[in-house]
Amino acid sequence: MPHIRFSRPPLLSATLVALGLLVGSLILAPTMPARAADAQRASILVLDASGSMWGQLDGGRTKIEIARDVLTDFFALRDRSVPLGVVAYGHNRKGDCSDIEVIAPTGLQDPAGLADRVSRISPKGKTPLGQSLRVAASQIPRTAEEADIVLVTDGLETCGVDPCAVIEELLAEGIRVRAHVVGFGLTEQEAETLACIPARTGGLLLRPQSGDELAEALVRTGAAPAEARTAGVHLLFVYSGGMPDSYAWRVRDDGGQEHVAATVTGDDRYAPYPVELPPGAYVASVEAANGYGEAAFTVAAGEPQDVPVTLIGKLPQVALRDRGPYAAIGETTQVDLEILHEGQETNGAALALQLYRLAADGSPGESITYSTVEGTKGRKNAGINLPAGPGRYLLRLESWGGEAIESVVIEAETAPAVALSAPARVPPGATIPVETRGSQLRNDRIEIWRGEERIGYGLNLGELAEGGVLAAPDEPGTYALVYRGYDATGEQAEKARIPLEVGAVEDDATGAGAIGRKAEADDAGHGPDDGADGKRWKDYAFTCLGATDCPLRDPATGLGFTLPAGWVATAPSVAPQSAGAQAAGERLDRPMVEFYEAGGNLNMLLLNPRQWIEANGICGASRAGDVCLWRNDAAPDDAQAFAALDTLRASLTLSPQPVAARCAGPAPCRFALADPPLSGTLPPGWSVELPTRAGDGRIATWFHDRDPGGNVKLVGLNQPSADPCVDTALGPLCDVTPYVSTDELEALAAGLTAAAGPVGQGRQVDGAAFDAFMSKVGGAK
Repeated sequence: MPHIRFSRPPLLSATLVALGLLVGSLILAPTMPARAADAQRASILVLDASGSMWGQLDGGRTKIEIARDVLTDFFALRDRSVPLGVVAYGHNRKGDCSDIEVIAPTGLQDPAGLADRVSRISPKGKTPLGQSLRVAASQIPRTAEEADIVLVTDGLETCGVDPCAVIEELLAEGIRVRAHVVGFGLTEQEAETLACIPARTGGLLLRPQSGDELAEALVRTGAAPAEARTAGVHLLFVYSGGMPDSYAWRVRDDGGQEHVAATVTGDDRYAPYPVELPPGAYVASVEAANGYGEAAFTVAAGEPQDVPVTLIGKLPQVALRDRGPYAAIGETTQVDLEILHEGQETNGAALALQLYRLAADGSPGESITYSTVEGTKGRKNAGINLPAGPGRYLLRLESWGGEAIESVVIEAETAPAVALSAPARVPPGATIPVETRGSQLRNDRIEIWRGEERIGYGLNLGELAEGGVLAAPDEPGTYALVYRGYDATGEQAEKARIPLEVGAVEDDATGAGAIGRKAEADDAGHGPDDGADGKRWKDYAFTCLGATDCPLRDPATGLGFTLPAGWVATAPSVAPQSAGAQAAGERLDRPMVEFYEAGGNLNMLLLNPRQWIEANGICGASRAGDVCLWRNDAAPDDAQAFAALDTLRASLTLSPQPVAARCAGPAPCRFALADPPLSGTLPPGWSVELPTRAGDGRIATWFHDRDPGGNVKLVGLNQPSADPCVDTALGPLCDVTPYVSTDELEALAAGLTAAAGPVGQGRQVDGAAFDAFMSKVGGAK
């Protein structure tokens, strides 16, 4: 690709320039019709939304955040006449290999609407690559003579369906498809395990490691096959706001002599234009009624080249997000505003953020105040002064000519509740991605606390908007993120607090000090329990009424668990339910707890229920006993209930054993423990708890890890559990949680023996045979 520069307006980001290629590169012929039903070619995007997409790349941003941004540009700038379908997996339910959804059936797409749907995806589950390929193939229109499937994944298959075998199935059925693998953040070794997919279909195997590289990868997968291209230069015209009705383009050399020119309308507006030019330096320009753009390029002998020429619109494309209710106490309010694509005016006061009163009919009334906004691309440190006291307003971004660009209706209150959300666990020193709702005063702060001690001063909302980074402490342990701001009296007050685990902790469920009982300071508004018992949600023994899961511990029984966001629980009880056993002073070996969803369909979960029958609902094993989901006939397939069941199964524990060994390095580690004797191998990142003797004399222990999304991976040796299990010389080794891959389970089982050794960190694996085995499974996600 030639070096591209823009003489006016200013330079765009590398991501936007790369995505500019999509306008023409998805087209086989300049006159291809714009109707989806007549399209001869289609593209299906398969998006990874598994839990590992919360992992961070260099720079501290998570892979899912980067992917959302890149795809927003992708949808806006690609040629809209080419049918597109979007499939995602792993975003509805944890551990469900059937969690594959067609986000957008193949057809002509609305870029903004599609970007909004993708932006709402929250990674949770596993990586069913093989089955996702089948679903993608089912979305290819029957009229399409060929299609591209673009598989964007950050991990390998974890659901037991071989994607290579699926590709062979599709080819055997006669489906003409090029399947590309975009291994976002994959290692070279991991990407090679998926090389069969593009190798058999004529696709590409790409391994982007950043947002710009991901954008370039999408461009390359959308390019037409080489045999469909003509020689010379292909001019690709891009307009960031939707193609104008007509535009004119021309090409001149560096001496100003014009070589070719044309004015285009209709379907031709989307086409790449092949031109034959002698070697030399040129400038391509494009003009429309509401935009202008230029690109310089050089022609040399050899392969044909694509030259993107971006037509910059008069007005920018923006995202104006409502993070209210806002605090109305006469202080400056921070506004979440981002320029997605620049307009022609990019100076420091290019735009105006206007605040209007709303009339009784909901229409804008008088203008109250305004502030100026810089027109360059990126997040803005934008603010507005709300009047003191509650109210309802229209907030609108405008050009200085009064043209509306984007608007949102906002609510203002004197003491709004605040919600604070962030990953439950981050590595030491890592950037903490954090989101907030409520209050939103510019000087409100996000701080890190350890107990009652504040760790530094954190950042205010204005500093975060300017690109400030909230970094985790270097010392591992249990901390809290705290939202602090001014109240109506002018005093600083804590408005929200959520727990934060930094680094690896010995107890993966209930880290030391994780005894808080609320995720937010204000849990009002949750009223009585639908009249069932008259108890308010906030009056239960344990509550988690905010937006983030809550790590909790009961000091009386030693029971630890993570209570899902929006749930409450009764106090753990060891008293038997029969009167005779109670009179005899008996106590249960494992406590009973009832968990209720605070609202919605009123789902219920029970720990160690008495006389449970299959008709009542499904059960799953945990370290503290069986957890059962009561059948809800009103909502039998409620994804939130199944997600809560997974969270509790992964985190419940009774007086957890200390971690005896952990594999901290990038390679598998051997461990050998003395009493009782146990030795084996840990995959990278995995830990083994100090083993005990079960009632039948067998050695029992737990193995655990967390994936990049913070999901607990838990495997038990000689523990009550359900399938899948692997038989070992010491007894069954069973996967309790849904995030453990088959390769990881087999790696833990390999070489597991009752051999004695010192307690401590494992050493790296020795032995050529074992190294060969682990080379296959060591990189599994």
